[in-house]
Amino acid sequence: MSDFMDYKRRHQLRKQRKLTMLRESPKDYSPYPKKSGSSMMNAPYWADVEEPQKPPVNHTRRFMLQCVVSALLVGAVYWVNTKDSQLPAIKHSIKTAMTQEFQFAAVSQWYENYLGDPISFLPNIPKDTKSANEGSSEHQTQTDKSSFANPVTGEVKAPYKTATKGVTVETHAHTTVKAVKDGLVVFVGKKKTIGETVVIQHKDNDESWYGKLDAANVKVYQEVKKGQNIGVTSGNNKKGSFYFALKKGEKFIDPIQVMSFD
Repeated sequence: MSDFMDYKRRHQLRKQRKLTMLRESPKDYSPYPKKSGSSMMNAPYWADVEEPQKPPVNHTRRFMLQCVVSALLVGAVYWVNTKDSQLPAIKHSIKTAMTQEFQFAAVSQWYENYLGDPISFLPNIPKDTKSANEGSSEHQTQTDKSSFANPVTGEVKAPYKTATKGVTVETHAHTTVKAVKDGLVVFVGKKKTIGETVVIQHKDNDESWYGKLDAANVKVYQEVKKGQNIGVTSGNNKKGSFYFALKKGEKFIDPIQVMSFD
């Protein structure tokens, strides 16, 4: 029992000596290694840590920047709406490039003429049998007419007008419609005023439109040859109606100038 009491007394003495030493002189702990841009890492653990301060805001500089941006926006709006601006021309060029049908036939022909073999990803359209552009105007007209096949045989009931862009032919109901030249089908579907329509693109940048069809027998990007069956006309009983238009470059022309429906 006495041994235990001695141990307890010695333990109490050691504890009192440690507490006395701590009260008399607190131990200094070395600061952490210095790191650039951090005051918190350089102070002892008992020191008050100073919060980093944000740099003062330059209100004058911010105001000037806002004025410059506002002036640029106002100038841009004025430039867009002014009559002398070049923007309308740029918009027209972009619109033309985005809406104009890509000339697959013309590109394929150019590639074959200069490089020989046709492009692998473009259709290999057979060559036209169109005669050379030589001789008098009368001979040229005959050559143009001979280069086109008659799409249908009938009577022209509605001649060419700028508004309609083509002619309307009266023929027998469900008559076979033929392609006027070799080419590539670039559109098959319904159009607002002429119903079911097939559009064929030719190598010389021409397009032939076949409208008011009862049914189309071709698909988009299908190669067709001159005189090939591409659809049938619509109609009730014995009479049928057929629409045809011919586009040279960017303008529609009167088909009667280059072909006959007789």
